[in-house]
Amino acid sequence: MKRAFSAALTLGLVTGPVWAETSESDVEQRLKAYEQRLDQLEQQQLEGALEDEERISINGFLSAGMSIADAPTETGEASYIDGSGDKWSHDSLTRAGVQFNAKINEKAQAVVQLFASGEEDFDAEIQWAYLDYALTDSVSAKAGRIVAPFYMHSQYVDVGYAYPWVTPPAEVYLLAPVKTMEGMELAWSFATGPVYHRVSGFWGSSTVDAGARAGNALFQADDLSGINLTSRWSDWTFRAAYSGASVSVPQDDLDALIPATALGLSLDDVYTYFAGAGLQYDNGSWFFASEVAQLSFGNWYPSSESGYVSLGKYLGKWMPLVTWAAVYPKELDDELPQMLKDGLAERQKSWTAGLRYSLTESVSLKGEYSYYYDFADEDVSTSGFFVTDGSPFKEDNPTVVRLSVDLVF
Repeated sequence: MKRAFSAALTLGLVTGPVWAETSESDVEQRLKAYEQRLDQLEQQQLEGALEDEERISINGFLSAGMSIADAPTETGEASYIDGSGDKWSHDSLTRAGVQFNAKINEKAQAVVQLFASGEEDFDAEIQWAYLDYALTDSVSAKAGRIVAPFYMHSQYVDVGYAYPWVTPPAEVYLLAPVKTMEGMELAWSFATGPVYHRVSGFWGSSTVDAGARAGNALFQADDLSGINLTSRWSDWTFRAAYSGASVSVPQDDLDALIPATALGLSLDDVYTYFAGAGLQYDNGSWFFASEVAQLSFGNWYPSSESGYVSLGKYLGKWMPLVTWAAVYPKELDDELPQMLKDGLAERQKSWTAGLRYSLTESVSLKGEYSYYYDFADEDVSTSGFFVTDGSPFKEDNPTVVRLSVDLVF
């Protein structure tokens, strides 16, 4: 291309009327000057393209899943809180996200993540949108739409490739189904000997859809603030978190869930706290993880506590895994009608056997079988995290099968 340009330029220089009286040596000098200028322009264009490539990075993830539940009731079929029903569902476990990191300068970057899931009819939304600024080498600040750091895997809870389950245990991760919040976070990273720590404080607000189990009522959490600590030593990771908020539910949403107005019940600016702790070990041969969580309302609404324990073994590209999980009601209001206690309280236990196969360094295949039990005791009789028409299970042990393909790019 440069030769063609040079030839055309030479022809113009030699035949053009302006240069008719110019000597051949002058023409060659001017031609060299034009070629040098062309080289400079091409070099600037190349450097600009490389700078743009370094300034913006793009990565993403995709999970394609399917699930089915065997949970017959006396009058029909029940579905699980993750969307698993009596027929194979390809929507509830399918999701994708694309993340853009734009470097502003040596200290600041903008992060935007687009996310869509079958659970929300694949309507794309901006899940993250924040400015990340390094105040010092060890202190950073975020502001915008950020992760709500409640759980050990909150940072990548939708990235199926990042953990061994098809989905993290619902008994813990759907206890307070908060993924994002609008607000700010201040984090400090430091070390004490061989142990590395990250402690952060955050403040903001969030609107949470409680899901089908709670009639899709919208829980508004204002003045949502908290602190969490993550510590890593060798193959061990420990995490502790605490947060509190002023929680409200629109009266219409509450009335759609229960006869709240008729009973004189409301949920308005109620102080609610969440506390959790987790421990994980992963040395490439064995995998162990455990978390406990507690969600407590400061009024009549039933509180809950939950936990899980998982153990897996790496066998080449394979990893068999077994998980036990449970959720229990806590602080039941004696004045609440028994029917509402049974409908609002959360109680169940489960065993899950899973298998993961690493197809490539960025693609995994996973399957799991979950067995649920112990939905009632002397205080409540519930359907756990299953959504029913109000009738009891025909059998006490419903099951769910989940399959997924997870990848990152």
